[in-house]
Amino acid sequence: MSAAETAPSMNTLLTEQEIIDAIGYVNKSHAEDSMAQIVTYSKNMQFIAVNTDVSAREISEQYEGFASYISLGDTEGLLHFIRTDMPLMEPKTSDDPLTQGRSAVAFLSSTCIEAARRGGLPAVRSFAITQHYMSLANETSNEEVAHYLMLPMMLELTKAVREEGEARMHPLSHQAMNYVRSHLTNQLDGESVAGELGVSRKTLCTRFKNETGETFAAYVRRLRVERARRLLDTTDYDIAQIAYRTGFSSQSHLQTAFKHATGLTPREWRMREIREI
Repeated sequence: MSAAETAPSMNTLLTEQEIIDAIGYVNKSHAEDSMAQIVTYSKNMQFIAVNTDVSAREISEQYEGFASYISLGDTEGLLHFIRTDMPLMEPKTSDDPLTQGRSAVAFLSSTCIEAARRGGLPAVRSFAITQHYMSLANETSNEEVAHYLMLPMMLELTKAVREEGEARMHPLSHQAMNYVRSHLTNQLDGESVAGELGVSRKTLCTRFKNETGETFAAYVRRLRVERARRLLDTTDYDIAQIAYRTGFSSQSHLQTAFKHATGLTPREWRMREIREI
């Protein structure tokens, strides 16, 4: 069976080029091939990496990250999170790769539906979108295609929230989130960021809290902790270096925020992988 024959039929809000561009982005490369060719790459995609040894807590934390961007209709933020929070973690449900892929789509769909609901997307709409991708996963006999469907499913729900959700976000909140992601090592208090965006601190913080359910300061802290986790997992930087690279004012500030968010100190977080090995 050729790649073209196994590629899913995509009747979605997404264009084929949007999906190809997204896959190229999360893989830190430029995807210039056809949809059929892209599907054949999915088994080796950095986005897809089944980890059978991760804890339920780690999976939950990553899926909460996905959900936060879906509920905000923030496709750019979702892709950035996926690109920098490799690999995707899945609970192991089967030794059969095809069954595992189908289960992964179904497992992720429940998180996506709830996130889209929080973003104001009618339940019947979010259910229809996820059912479409679950059906595609169940119809294919190609394990690569089954796993590949997870990215466009999340993207389509995020785009639907942005375009159809009743809780549409004001552009100011998107601008603030994009600014934070691009300047994480800068001073990012409400006053300074509001000044960069040309509004008052009260306007920024009030609108951000009303639209996201999270204070601006909490959002900044969460992103810094997320980046610290990735650096702990993927680099040999010491804790002081990581504090500097994630915008925390000191090593002790990083340690306090990190333990509050994860239940572990940065050193304990890094050592956990050694103990698990």
